[in-house]
Amino acid sequence: MIDQGGRMRGRGALGRGMRVGMVMAGAPGLPWAVLALMVAVVELATGGDTEFAMRDLRYCGLLVAGSVVAGVFMGSVLGGGLALASRVVVRPWPLALVGALLGGLAFVAEFAVVAVGTDGGFAETAVTFLAWPVMAAVAAVHSSDIAGLTRTWAWLWGRGIGRRRGVSDQGEHDHLG
Repeated sequence: MIDQGGRMRGRGALGRGMRVGMVMAGAPGLPWAVLALMVAVVELATGGDTEFAMRDLRYCGLLVAGSVVAGVFMGSVLGGGLALASRVVVRPWPLALVGALLGGLAFVAEFAVVAVGTDGGFAETAVTFLAWPVMAAVAAVHSSDIAGLTRTWAWLWGRGIGRRRGVSDQGEHDHLG
């Protein structure tokens, strides 16, 4: 779909959604993975309980791999949902509401990963539960950029695969002198 400025809306939304989804999944999951890894290293280095250390290494792997899978899932939901919503919604604030709803609904995946990866630890699941509205807000703030309506966040619009050299973000040819 082409907007009034002649730019394609929704193009690349899945990639931008993946970037936000990985941030949303990594922020609550990876600190617990690092903590489990540090505990395992200390247990192994001090000659402690190796069974306990191996269990923490499994939890670390589960948290890292699960957070990546949850990030891909959340990114797919955000990118696809916002690309579809941008066909109907043309203003940034209603799109932010759609992004918050999608981000909040998709965050269930990361909550489940942390709950399983920490063996249902109260502190870990409570902190992740408290991060839920924060991550919904992150999705809302970035939703216009994910859908392609605005270009506020430069890290979502970085050069990558599929971007032609010599073409700027506005679709005009760069003049290299």
